[in-house]
Amino acid sequence: MALRKWTFTVGPDDVGLRLDQLIAARTDLSRRQAREVLKLGGVQVQNQRIRVASKLIREGNEVRVAWDPGFVAPPDQDIPVVFEDEWLLAVAKPAGIPTQGTWTTDQHDLLALLRRQRPGLHLYLHHRLDLGTSGVLLLSKSKEANAGLTQAFEGRGITKTYLARVSTALPGPIKVEAPIGRLRQANPGRFASIGDLMDPREARTDFRPATAEETAGLKPGHYVVATPHTGRTHQIRVHLALLGLPLLGDPLYGGMEDGDGLGLHAWRLELTHPVTALHVHLEAPPRRFQEGV
Repeated sequence: MALRKWTFTVGPDDVGLRLDQLIAARTDLSRRQAREVLKLGGVQVQNQRIRVASKLIREGNEVRVAWDPGFVAPPDQDIPVVFEDEWLLAVAKPAGIPTQGTWTTDQHDLLALLRRQRPGLHLYLHHRLDLGTSGVLLLSKSKEANAGLTQAFEGRGITKTYLARVSTALPGPIKVEAPIGRLRQANPGRFASIGDLMDPREARTDFRPATAEETAGLKPGHYVVATPHTGRTHQIRVHLALLGLPLLGDPLYGGMEDGDGLGLHAWRLELTHPVTALHVHLEAPPRRFQEGV
């Protein structure tokens, strides 16, 4: 069975019902299933995740319920550490794991996994990688570092470099400056640089062909190095599609299906350390693109 979602507003007849009773009454889930969804984190009231089955919800509040009956136990795998000191933690995110909680759960994502592996450590998230994207993800471990990194990301003081797999060679370096917005009435939902866009915002990405040295040991194919200068949703995917070079494994943007998944890897991050002011170079090798993997 596929993911199922419900959104409803609490009415006068719902007042006095426990949350698990309310969910059972307003969806086709049983109370037992409702309690399972609550445990997974798949219930939000007024955009706040709720887990308490006995909670009473006020009239007029919006309730969102998401349930995936195919969910198994939360993942338990070691996440490779790229860099760590007193203030920062950089990890190599695997492809196939969301960065943070989704509608359906906050138990199966990278942040949840790191918190289980490092109980008591508070982590601050500053950027995200798509579900299918692997590579460097940087978090802060203190309020001091959090403030500095927030300023760096908002002020574009961090250089990001991605490695992308495409089906056709890029002939040479090219700069793409094209706004990105959500494509109105698109089903499934996606972003674009042309068409009827909602809230389009400036976006700029520099692309160049990857060198033979950079792709040594990787699976045969065409590789592109991408440097985004803005942080729009799906920016690299949208701009490559605009060039007629969609990512392999990205059918949402016209890419060919590929057994290796979405062909995008967050390769490097460069920044000034928010506390020590030293230059920091972070790199996660694109191991899933290597031959034999």
